[in-house]
Amino acid sequence: MKGILFRSMEERKPVEIIYMSKNNTFTQRKIFIKELKGSSILAYCLTRKQLRIFNLNNIMSILPEKPSRQIS
Repeated sequence: MKGILFRSMEERKPVEIIYMSKNNTFTQRKIFIKELKGSSILAYCLTRKQLRIFNLNNIMSILPEKPSRQIS
């Protein structure tokens, strides 16, 4: 998981995550990683349109951004 996060941060590409909040609700987010620090991630959340801190232990799933499909 950390490999995807580091690569995303270095390449400045967003990742999609499934995140469990403190009140045990799940959300799907698209984020740009700004900083990795221990077990927390500082990222710009495109869903909320603001910087957020995410707990690494609460990320249930992480995927690189899916490339957009072009129809020819």
